Amino acid sequence: MTFALNEIEAMAKGAARGAGFDWGIAEETGKSVRWLAARGLPGPELLIKTLKRSESITYSVAAPNITREPWMAPGGWLCPSFAGAAIVDCAQSIAAGHKIQLGNIYFPLLLVPYAAMCGKYNSCIIEVSWPGATFTIATGGGLFIVGDEWETAAVEWVRCCRIDKVPTGPPIRETSRCSVPGPIFDSLNEYTQRTYAPATAESRERGAG
Repeated sequence: MTFALNEIEAMAKGAARGAGFDWGIAEETGKSVRWLAARGLPGPELLIKTLKRSESITYSVAAPNITREPWMAPGGWLCPSFAGAAIVDCAQSIAAGHKIQLGNIYFPLLLVPYAAMCGKYNSCIIEVSWPGATFTIATGGGLFIVGDEWETAAVEWVRCCRIDKVPTGPPIRETSRCSVPGPIFDSLNEYTQRTYAPATAESRERGAG
């Protein structure tokens, strides 16, 4: 099945909320998944894997402690949605030249759109890297990838920083629609269903859906 990017964003947002993320994190998760989907990267697929791993984990356990580096989660592993939101909060610091290192994070590809937001807000080139993969986001939003370990399930470190070297070659081509496998769509829908209020006799009589 193929969907417009705004549909992808709405599905991802609803699924994240259904998994227990607060509305702010869920909204940013939807934007992150849309950004990846627009570039042919497996945003919806990795989101489902993340939600299955994160739904029983609280923010305080899987969010980074940013008071010292590398950023670590009290529970041992960082959730990329929680860590991504923290990266955006540090956008000005990154743009000023501060290099951030995160430790022990699963599905790091989901971090890249948040780093792209930092570059967009501050008109600078951002690089995100982990063993086997380097992502560079140009000032115009173009994405350049080196390496093939970008769908890895977990890594021991991720670095995010500003660079001054302009990428060469053509960026990843963007699309206006995204193909989502049936099982992934079903899983997104199942999580989203959790956000709906259960039907009652009164609501049925009023014709509520």
